[in-house]
Amino acid sequence: MTSKRKWLAIPGFLALAAAAAMLSAYAGASSSQRNSPVQPVAFPHTLHAAGNLKMNCVYCHYSATKSPDPGIPAVATCMGCHTTAATDRPEVQKLAGFWQRKEPVPWVRIHKLPEYVRFPHMRHVNAGVSWQEMEQVYQQNSLNMGWCVNCHIGRSNPEFRARYDCATCHY
Repeated sequence: MTSKRKWLAIPGFLALAAAAAMLSAYAGASSSQRNSPVQPVAFPHTLHAAGNLKMNCVYCHYSATKSPDPGIPAVATCMGCHTTAATDRPEVQKLAGFWQRKEPVPWVRIHKLPEYVRFPHMRHVNAGVSWQEMEQVYQQNSLNMGWCVNCHIGRSNPEFRARYDCATCHY
């Protein structure tokens, strides 16, 4: 290949790399859509937070308002109520088994964003985005960049319009 052709190939390779990066960002590689792995304890968020109990998320996810990670509650947090409440239910008995063995519940991760993306829970919780809204979105949409941008520019949720420059999520 002549040196002139080599120099002409460079823009082609750059365009290919840019296209691959864009496809990766919009492909939903980190999608949780229709991803419901079997968990060791079938925990009903809908009963505890949105149902009859109407518990505040921060009761279990103690760092949700002050940390990028909401935190997974310790078994002791659950057993604070379940030493007396609903002790006859099979899922609570599974939970009590972890408590008696002094083991954490081995939850299966559902949502995993790429290392170059940040989703600081405290910013979303403090902006008033409820877990019910986020859970509904997680189950119905791919967590790709297009979905995030639609929310940040207010297209999919006007009252939660947020910054959408690259450094908001990529830092």
